[in-house]
Amino acid sequence: MNKTSSIAPQLLLALIGAVSWFALVAQFSISIPLLQSQGMTAVEAVWRMFGYLTILTNILIAVCSTVLLLVPGSALGQFFSRPGVLTALALYIIIVGLGYNILLRNHAPFTGLHRMADEGLHSVVPLLFTLYWLLYVAKDGLQVKDSALWLIYPLAYFVVAMVRGGASGFYPYPFLNVTNLGYARVMTNAFMLLIGFFVIALSMVAIAKFKRKELSVE
Repeated sequence: MNKTSSIAPQLLLALIGAVSWFALVAQFSISIPLLQSQGMTAVEAVWRMFGYLTILTNILIAVCSTVLLLVPGSALGQFFSRPGVLTALALYIIIVGLGYNILLRNHAPFTGLHRMADEGLHSVVPLLFTLYWLLYVAKDGLQVKDSALWLIYPLAYFVVAMVRGGASGFYPYPFLNVTNLGYARVMTNAFMLLIGFFVIALSMVAIAKFKRKELSVE
């Protein structure tokens, strides 16, 4: 590997880390005071923020990028460098980007710093991390059965969101709002989203197999 090719993934990781951390800090700095103005304590406001898949997934991406950039040889760095882990993270952030831009963009007419944070979390980071996965992540060993394992994260998120919503009345996304839609509609929405997760996961495994075949030919 030449010097240029070894530097390029590091620069992309640095960009991903910078954008994700900036967007997260900006989002929290805007949302926490806003939630407090609605009567929440600081702790309640932070807890509310952690109810969003966007926030959780971008935190994972930010931590992963930072660890791989600064301490790749650590135990955590070795964990995040696994092809299956990086592919799972790419899958999750792709879903975040697609879900927002297809289903939710018209619900968020933000401006200024809020718009920058919103675009960073839902558009820029998904695009950059997907690019990183396509260009620089080793895809050895990825199999179809891995696609099912990658569904644990969204399934766990859905269960927690339903439990939290039932206890507090807060549902993070309109398509999960049991109060407005009822359980039957929400379960249908969740099933369709899970199918979407699975189809994209299978597509990523197919891409990995194609890349391996391409390398073997070369």
